[in-house]
Amino acid sequence: MKMGIKEMNFIHSLVGKRLLNVCCAAEILTFDFFPLALHASGYARIIKNSDILVTTLDYQSWELSESTNNDEWFNVKQFHAEMIGGAVLSATLSPWNDLHIELDNGVIIECLIANSYPHYNDEQEQWVLFERGKDHKLFLTVYSKRVEFIE
Repeated sequence: MKMGIKEMNFIHSLVGKRLLNVCCAAEILTFDFFPLALHASGYARIIKNSDILVTTLDYQSWELSESTNNDEWFNVKQFHAEMIGGAVLSATLSPWNDLHIELDNGVIIECLIANSYPHYNDEQEQWVLFERGKDHKLFLTVYSKRVEFIE
């Protein structure tokens, strides 16, 4: 489950990119760092100045009915202006592939796996980093217990 050099270089390509948008879709937090995008479908949270602004359960807990009447959607809308606009200072991984992104406006984005993957019997997608657009082909998917990188 350890990331290779190519995967780490791809993650580090976030550095310097601005967070242009954050939204919540079907319990998945999506982050726009054009031309890169990050989808957090596992446990995730957004922190600013030691305050948790948004925290999500994982997508697998969604009951597939009304998705907008919950704290995730409310808090993303409530704190949207505070979260966007910052440039990525660092993008790091824990030994369990938890993703930690720090922005220059005090925002921290965390995609957490360490506390979730033992609960799954089947593989579950936790977070995905990919290039957007027709010419872009890099696609990094981090599952509960493995990593897949498509070039």
